[in-house]
Amino acid sequence: MSVGVVSVRYARALLEYSIEERVEDVMYKNMQRLAAVFVQSKELLLLLQSPSLSNDGKTELLCDVVEEPIEQYRRFVANVMKQGREELFRYIAYAYISLYRENKNIVSVKLTTSYGIDEQLSQKIVDMVKSKYDTLNVELDCTVDSSLIGGFVLEADSMRLDASVKGALSKIEKKIVDESRRLV
Repeated sequence: MSVGVVSVRYARALLEYSIEERVEDVMYKNMQRLAAVFVQSKELLLLLQSPSLSNDGKTELLCDVVEEPIEQYRRFVANVMKQGREELFRYIAYAYISLYRENKNIVSVKLTTSYGIDEQLSQKIVDMVKSKYDTLNVELDCTVDSSLIGGFVLEADSMRLDASVKGALSKIEKKIVDESRRLV
């Protein structure tokens, strides 16, 4: 069975269990932290795959990286370890986050600007996304990337709006290259 299918099954079971136990919000924070650590540290994946580290050691490691793991998280990690599926944790975390957002009707938005933005502009963006997606729940992640030169890049669900100077220059460059290829 494919990694994606199995990971989603585990994530769905974890979400249902978390809802039953009324800890889905805390579990969401645990899974966000776990996913962030997987992005930041390639060593974590290598440690999970290491045969020299026991299942108990791997369980403790995955509990330590989320800082304040809840008991339900500990039990879930131990159960997945017992099944020998430790290589799936990264995908389970991503799937749980996605299923949780779907369940809570949350739209995740990433805004990258060439400079920081103030709270008022953040709120305008959140309000715009709320009306476009007909939702009350928006998670806005703002980052600064000076390489954009000016403007912004807005990503929400599968939509990407590049209104940056860097993006415009890239389009112009591509157009010039395409035109020059036709001339040759």
